[in-house]
Amino acid sequence: MPDNFRHLHWGSHICLLYQQKQDLLNILVPYIQAGLENHEFCICLTSESLFLQQTQMALKKAVPEFEQYSQRGQLVFLSSKEWYLGKGKLRLDDAAHHCFTYLNQALARGYKGLRISSHNTWMQTKYWNDFQNYETRFDKIIQDYKIIAMCSYALDACSAAEVVDLCRTHQCTYFNCSGATQAIERNEVQKSPTDSSPESPIPTHYFFDQEVAEPKQTWHILNEMLQAEMRRHSQTEEALHLSDHRYRSLFNTIDEGFCLYKISRSDKGHPEYQCLDVNPAFANLVGHQQGVLIGQKLEKALPELYEKLNKYLDKVASARTSVHIETYIESWQKTIAICIIYLELGQIALITKDITEQKKAQESLRLSEEKFYRAFHCSPSIMAITTLEDWIYLDVNEMFCSQTGYSREEVIGKSCKDINLWCRDEDLQAIRDMILRGIPIQNYETPFLTRNGESRTGLMSSEVITINGLPCLLNSIIDISQRVQMQEELARLDCLHLIGQMAASISHETRNPMTTVRGFLQILKNKPEYRKDEEYFNLMIDELDRADSIISEFLSLAPNIKLQLEPGNINHIIESLSVLMQADALAHDKFIELQLGDIPDQLLDPKEIRQLLLNLVRNAIDAIEPQQTVSIKTYTQDGHIVLEVKDQGCGIPAEVLDKVGTPFLTTKEHGTGLGLSVCFSIADRHNAQIHIDSSSSGTTFFVCFKQ
Repeated sequence: MPDNFRHLHWGSHICLLYQQKQDLLNILVPYIQAGLENHEFCICLTSESLFLQQTQMALKKAVPEFEQYSQRGQLVFLSSKEWYLGKGKLRLDDAAHHCFTYLNQALARGYKGLRISSHNTWMQTKYWNDFQNYETRFDKIIQDYKIIAMCSYALDACSAAEVVDLCRTHQCTYFNCSGATQAIERNEVQKSPTDSSPESPIPTHYFFDQEVAEPKQTWHILNEMLQAEMRRHSQTEEALHLSDHRYRSLFNTIDEGFCLYKISRSDKGHPEYQCLDVNPAFANLVGHQQGVLIGQKLEKALPELYEKLNKYLDKVASARTSVHIETYIESWQKTIAICIIYLELGQIALITKDITEQKKAQESLRLSEEKFYRAFHCSPSIMAITTLEDWIYLDVNEMFCSQTGYSREEVIGKSCKDINLWCRDEDLQAIRDMILRGIPIQNYETPFLTRNGESRTGLMSSEVITINGLPCLLNSIIDISQRVQMQEELARLDCLHLIGQMAASISHETRNPMTTVRGFLQILKNKPEYRKDEEYFNLMIDELDRADSIISEFLSLAPNIKLQLEPGNINHIIESLSVLMQADALAHDKFIELQLGDIPDQLLDPKEIRQLLLNLVRNAIDAIEPQQTVSIKTYTQDGHIVLEVKDQGCGIPAEVLDKVGTPFLTTKEHGTGLGLSVCFSIADRHNAQIHIDSSSSGTTFFVCFKQ
């Protein structure tokens, strides 16, 4: 076949009728290959991207130098629609202009001529006659130019009459069916071959013209095609009958109501709608027999429905469009979804569906969702919906945002690990395990972190819910941080109360013997025979004095201590102790800085406030390194007088911070653990509160007195 296409005459106009795409490729590939090897400029017109890829792959396989031909632009692929059509109309003059423009360009570039193949799957029946007239003119015109053209059509898309048209408008028509190739060729005047090589005859030629070389064979082929066309028509009628049977079965059994109306005009020119057909579902919906509705006008048979649809019917009829509406019919006590569709031949179809129960379910669901929404977003508890698998937040309520400090936008779509909400990962795993074992999660106590890093305690309850098929958790958390703090404070006060009672009961019994021992030690120390042991006597006396001071501190925890309240100012107490505190600090190469604000006088026990201040300052001095500073501030804030003692130390360990103020708790090597306990007791007796802020850069104690 390639040799036959290599020796085509200039002006050759060929038609290819194929059965399958492979039949088309079996002719098209040799046709283009011959043009490339003859040094002709080749154009392949197609409107199918898939066929374009198939053609390129087949050419790459058949033509070893395909890439070289493509790179130098000898072969181009163009859209057949853009070649022949413009804005949905045939532009045949433009198509002829394209052809001769490319011919001139090809000759200018040194090619022998132009070879075109056109895959005409874009062809529609309305274009057929005009296009065949164009083919007739084109067939005559190109005989005087160095152009070779081949058009291809799918055989099963052409009728017998159309095949005759193609044979008439082309010099040669190929029939390629499953690899078997035959051709019908008109008897023409011989043209000059494309090169000087002897012409190779095209195999199996048949002549179709007034002078027929083999008329019987030619008409036998056309007769077979006409019989095949008749068989196709018969099969089409059977298919239509089967389709009508299927349509009628579907029409009578579908749940949706269907009614067909013919549009007409009244004497006054108003549109009227007469029923042509109706299915059982529509008849049951409106409560009438099918026979009663058919032939009746819509406004008379179903006046309430007509009143609801009147404006939509006119719109659909005039605009030839479709409309979807939902309406409630009072007399039917039903909500109906109706689709009004304009059909050809001046007809309108109504497709209806009873959606009463669906609307009730939607309303019930809406009310349920509204109740849930209000309960969720207005709850005083922290509420969140998360996925069960990854704990990704799907929604949170306002209380969640206000208590944690996060906005909804910062949380939605992220997991609790992403925002670092939970203090302990083991809590998440424990909750997940409980859910998998079916154990209800009620009031599970767990700590959580706010956005600014503050640790809080919550009681968590969870329920498994399903959202769009996804297992999720509805989590509710009650913030019990204040309750926990109160419980801890009560426990601390109980401990102080118990220790105070113990101190009051045993101090008398311990101090009397200690006083006696101390007195005898002083007497013995002054005797001459014990001069050599004076150092030991002094050590024993110092230790007894130290024990006495501890007992004094111990007594400060007693609950029955009576305050000696008098008007005073904390600033005056600080100033009176400043020399002592400065001396204590300088002895260790450390500094004291005073920043005393303007604060009012208040009722206080000066002796206890001095002890409170000295304990806090000495702890701060012990916490810092040489050349560092302890700052003491006073100021008013939110109705309180604040005494602030701040150091530049390394901070209090987290595991100790929550226990600060517990008696006998100390981090010092020789500390008693009573200093801060005494401070908390003094603050309690003055209705004050102590707050602690500690980090790696230092610790600050805030003593807040009510004004």
